[in-house]
Parts: sequence; structure tokens; C-alpha cells
Amino acid sequence: MIKRLTFAAMAFAFLAFSASGISAIEHRTETFALDGGGSFMDSPPYWSGNITAGTLSTGVYWISMDDSSWPADNPGTPNNERWDYIFSNYFTYDATPGAEGWDGEWPNTSLGDDSPEWRFYTDADDTLGGLCSSFRVVIRDYNGNGIMEDSDYLAKQFSIGFVCYINYSKGCFTSFCGQGNCSGTLDLIDDSTMEEELYVPSPISASGRLYLRDTSCVTANEASSWGSIKAIHRD
Repeated sequence: MIKRLTFAAMAFAFLAFSASGISAIEHRTETFALDGGGSFMDSPPYWSGNITAGTLSTGVYWISMDDSSWPADNPGTPNNERWDYIFSNYFTYDATPGAEGWDGEWPNTSLGDDSPEWRFYTDADDTLGGLCSSFRVVIRDYNGNGIMEDSDYLAKQFSIGFVCYINYSKGCFTSFCGQGNCSGTLDLIDDSTMEEELYVPSPISASGRLYLRDTSCVTANEASSWGSIKAIHRD
């Protein structure tokens, strides 16, 4: 009888400890809207601007791609060699009737690309960052002729998948990691430089999401299959 009682007490203590461990895990959802600019012609391609709404506002952000294998544009030729390379290596045509267009996907691991990087910095001096598991740009072919015309490139849609690593988290996010996503528009605002406005709606809805937790976190180097992570801009 004493042994049974002792075992039961130990089992209860273990369950209580396990339950307390589970309840100690903190989950939080952070929201954001973005408004900024950048260009595939930058080296590296770089978009930055303001966090305009949501729980992470106000603050600033940047997103940067690996262009180490991309050519520069030759100003002495009529075509844009850099854009020609991007278009031929990252975009594929979707001929679905009524939804024709080109889908661009980053990274292209067959080219040895590193994954795009990102950082959010709040005005409260908190930081989140990591890699983009995906960066997708859709260019609609509105007349369905299979030829990308200037008018097609003016207004595009994009979506991004985020992975947030603990070694980039600072301030109130020091112990947090997770993942998230956003989508919005990528509109051409200067055709001479191919400068674009990156916009994640909106000042009212803050449609971007980051789902964070304070357990089972790893660092970027442990989780990435692309090798060492380059600090492109400030960490």
C-alpha cells in the first residue's frame, strides 16, 4: 500500500510538473502593415520603409535578397541584362485561362541562392528578423498574349513567408522565434530605376502576421541549409 501511494504521489508530481511546463510556454501573435520602396536593380535587391500599423508599429523594416550571381545592367546596350537574367531564371508562365501571368519565386536553390533576409525594428527598440522562406511575385498577363508588356509590370502582387530566428530577436522579443507571412502590392513608381513601392495593407487592418513562441527556438545557422548567414545590413 505504501509503495502504491508513493508511486501515485510521484506520478501526480510528474503530471503537475509537465502541466506547469506546458502552461509556461508563451505564444504571441504580432501584426504589421508595411509601406516602403526598393528595386530588383539595387545590389543587393533591397526594400525598406516604415511599419505603419499593427502591434509592431511604429518602426522600420528591410528585406534583402542574395544577388551574388546576378549580372549588372550594361548601360551601353538597349536591353537590361540584369532584368533579363532575373526574368529568365526566377519567373515561369502560368497559362491558366483567365489567370495568365508570370510567377516569380525566391530563393532559387538550384542557382545556389541564399534565402532573402529581413529585419523589423520597432521604435520601442525591439527587433525581429530572420530569413524569408519564400518571396513570391505575380505579374498578371492581362491580355493573355504571353508577352510581358510595360503595362503588365506596373502593378504586381507579392507574398512573403517569414522565419523568425531567436538570434535576431531583441528587446521584448529576446526569447522568441516563430514564423509568419504577409501579402500586398509591388507597384512600379519610377520606370527609369525600376523603383517599386512595397505595400502590405493597411493602416487600419495590419494584415501581416508573425506567430511567435518562447520555446524550441533555434538560431539561423542551425536551421538554414544555405550555409552561413551574411549580415547584409545592421543586425
